[in-house]
Amino acid sequence: MENSSEFWSNVSVVVVTPVAIGAGLAKGVYDASTNNGPFADGFSEAATPVIRAGKNFGAEHGPVITRGVLTGAAGAVGARIVGGAIRHLRI
Repeated sequence: MENSSEFWSNVSVVVVTPVAIGAGLAKGVYDASTNNGPFADGFSEAATPVIRAGKNFGAEHGPVITRGVLTGAAGAVGARIVGGAIRHLRI
């Protein structure tokens, strides 16, 4: 079984990837158009820190995220049980 912190760090990377791509494109295009360097260097300069920060966030806060997901799921199941019981009593 995969470590939950590693799981959440991978999930966090997937979540921040669109932001990293946007930042990388902006920086890469700017650098290439102003002769500040190649596109690839500008892209990786901007995208790599965002992805690294997302991975670190998921690794550090994995147990809290897991607890939140489980608490939310338990709350949803409990609400359905209570709602069903109330509907049954009204009949």
